[in-house]
Amino acid sequence: MLQLCKECASRFEKDVFAIGECSICGGKVARFGELAERGALLVGGDWGSFSVSTTIPKGVLAAEEKAFDYSPGESIKTFANRYFSERVAAISERKYDPSGGDGRIMFDFRSFTARREAEPLFFFGRYKKLKEGLSQTKWDCGKCFGRGCERCAGEGRMYRSVEEIIGGPFVKRVGGAFCMHASGREDVDVVNTAGRPFVLEISNPEARKVDLEGARGEISLGGEVEVSDLKRVGRGAVELVADSHFPKTYRAWIEVAGGAGEGDLERIAGFSHMLKQQTPNRVVHRRADKIRERRAEVVRAEIADGMVVADILADAGTYIKELVSGDGGRTEPSFSSLLGKGCICKKLEVVEIEDDFLRLVLG
Repeated sequence: MLQLCKECASRFEKDVFAIGECSICGGKVARFGELAERGALLVGGDWGSFSVSTTIPKGVLAAEEKAFDYSPGESIKTFANRYFSERVAAISERKYDPSGGDGRIMFDFRSFTARREAEPLFFFGRYKKLKEGLSQTKWDCGKCFGRGCERCAGEGRMYRSVEEIIGGPFVKRVGGAFCMHASGREDVDVVNTAGRPFVLEISNPEARKVDLEGARGEISLGGEVEVSDLKRVGRGAVELVADSHFPKTYRAWIEVAGGAGEGDLERIAGFSHMLKQQTPNRVVHRRADKIRERRAEVVRAEIADGMVVADILADAGTYIKELVSGDGGRTEPSFSSLLGKGCICKKLEVVEIEDDFLRLVLG
């Protein structure tokens, strides 16, 4: 007959085990109280809730299976999780939340240690990119891969990014590392005054309370990026925002070969077509070369400083620069094909994003 400690024997329904040196836990279950105290000390000061997990060695689980041959009972893993959740809650005076809480206390049976892992923080907002020359996310130098070289002037990156400008002030306040998830993106040379929805994820934060107004103010200091509608959200907002794609209105400054005349303006102003766009030459090296159908319509147009300035309402994923130029026939119809002469998009700005769905769900 197997010998168990009294603590392990109490987990089984039948009183069939001799009490002695435990063949399952080796006497460690009797010391769970001191391990729970260590875990409770790890609960963050601003955590309102926590969860627990326990790692049990395979050898312990195998020994327990032999005991189950004699009697049904509660597994050591279930017992440990229940014990630690109750004791840590009582000692730390924080709420146990099995769905995750503000962080997790992880108990290791083999090493008899506890460590903490804060749950990520998620913040929803809308950003405006007010200047050209910013990538949306960090863009490592393709030559040195982030190490720094002559090509990138030692920066390790090709451009400053919206992600870094937004994430930096948050990490300064709570620690950890940041990652931005956005609904689409604009090119480096495109300005966005509409406000693009994003979720900023902070992994392994050291604190959980953030002065959002202070972070917003710091983000706007350089005059490059502004954020609005900041609020803390749950993990589910990442998928919701990243997988949402909305029609957008772009303002394009169009240079027409030989100069823009009233006839050119009239033709562009009446543009409303379903496009066939083959992946543009400028991105075909990193995207699948295929034809996409998108709807585009000019909703307003005028001539200013010798160029046509057009507001274009287009489906998500429309390549606006190629809509203007035609990209050597890869986009049809285009403004160039419509006018029968070359057109170039000299400047582009996102002026409206129809994201009312997110406004209903997230505010």
